Amino acid sequence: MTEAELNSTVPIITYVSPAGGFAASAGALVTLAAPVAAMAPTTRIGASSPIAGTGADIGSTLKAKLENDLVASLKGIQDRYGRNFTLAAAMVTKSASYDDVTAYNNHLIDYRASSLGDLLDQVNGHTAILSAGPVTLHTASLSVQTIEPGLFDHFYALLLDPNVIFLLFIIAMIGIYLEISHPGIILPGVAGGIAFVLFLFGVGSLTPNWAGFALMVLAFVLLVMDLRLPAHGVLTVGAIISLVFGALLFFNSGGPYNGPMVNPVVVYSMAAVIGLISFALITLVVRAQRRPVTTGTEGMIGTKAVALTPLLPEGRVSYGGEDWAAFLDDPTASVDEGCEVQVISVEELRLRVQPVRYHYPVLDIDSHSTTSLE
Repeated sequence: MTEAELNSTVPIITYVSPAGGFAASAGALVTLAAPVAAMAPTTRIGASSPIAGTGADIGSTLKAKLENDLVASLKGIQDRYGRNFTLAAAMVTKSASYDDVTAYNNHLIDYRASSLGDLLDQVNGHTAILSAGPVTLHTASLSVQTIEPGLFDHFYALLLDPNVIFLLFIIAMIGIYLEISHPGIILPGVAGGIAFVLFLFGVGSLTPNWAGFALMVLAFVLLVMDLRLPAHGVLTVGAIISLVFGALLFFNSGGPYNGPMVNPVVVYSMAAVIGLISFALITLVVRAQRRPVTTGTEGMIGTKAVALTPLLPEGRVSYGGEDWAAFLDDPTASVDEGCEVQVISVEELRLRVQPVRYHYPVLDIDSHSTTSLE
């Protein structure tokens, strides 16, 4: 960003505002790299010592290299614009920070303005040093146009939220899980794949603990295994535990200090949703496995047919409106035409059947009763 400022052919003014705001760390370097640097009252600038991406301190050798490089860069910037280099270097080597009054009085910055309009009035006639040469600014009575963030900017900012990143992983998990459990649906798999790519994109803005990601992936594997194996929900319980610990470890133990973290309530809620979906699918699978087969040759076993011809012991029967060749299981038995038979098995294109025997209730006749005729 500082390179783009230094090579810009258009004058750039950096303004630290509103009151109470600050330009710290890299923000201080960005502020000073502009041809015109200004600050609002009660704002601060500085504290630019290099640190690790996790917010921790770095080794002495690497720190010395980075500090020397940043000091050399600030030397060229401040000399180019005729500003105070000593104070700028102390921001890096000593983590020095200055209020707007100190920065302006010591010429670390160019202007101190109470508002944007005040700033434009002050810089009118100022000579800005650009890479192509000096340019005189004419800012009196200029209209101010505010450039609002676009749709992509809002979308990108949304993807930087750890809660949204975690929800994208959950959507990917559910979508791919449903596609595996019900192959051919397509839509859940496509949605899950897109969500997983967006999840990876969002993770690029974090410094997560990848051990937590391993636990999150393990949770998905356990869910799929519970669907395929006769574990009856035991693996789902393990998947929920793995997902909760993995998410908290992934987002809340590897990022920068005081950085954004995932809300534990979101993690617990999504783990409960995953558990309910998994248990519901497992229940459907178990019921489907216990349901008697009603299709194919297996579905014909135990059903009834009607003899179209006498079975002696072979003949023809009507099953499901179709004419089938059939033979009796007991070759010594016979069945008359129109009688019902029960299918025992299907052998090639013939049905093995047996007569249907109906059991009628036996009447209990009182042997001691007598009937007399008069």
